[in-house]
Amino acid sequence: MSYRMAFPATLTLFVAMVSPIGAHHSVSKGFDETRAMSIQGVITKVEWMNPHVWVYIDVKDSNGSISNWRVESASPNALIRADIRREVFELSKQCTVQIWPARDGSKTATGRTLTFVDGKTLDISDRFGNATMQGRFQ
Repeated sequence: MSYRMAFPATLTLFVAMVSPIGAHHSVSKGFDETRAMSIQGVITKVEWMNPHVWVYIDVKDSNGSISNWRVESASPNALIRADIRREVFELSKQCTVQIWPARDGSKTATGRTLTFVDGKTLDISDRFGNATMQGRFQ
């Protein structure tokens, strides 16, 4: 293969490999890391798909009203690499999640840790996105 043919092929391969990295969003753009908080509730739904796993949690407020929160976590592959499997997110299971809420005020957040009643804590954060967010709850 000549240089004229090899260079475009190599360049195309390189761009294809790095584009997912450049496309990844910063956590701080959509979520307010200055308003870290915890929510407690029951898991009602889990969407195990790329680019992020979403965990839906029914949270009861002080008046007894229930609202459903949508919590973003890391990708399925990142969770699996951390030895967190889909089965751990059992429906109707009580949990506490440390979150950064959405800037738009919706019941959407990005999660940092998820702790079950038995004390088991999972790091569900999207560490790939914004490394400066790490350690805020420690």
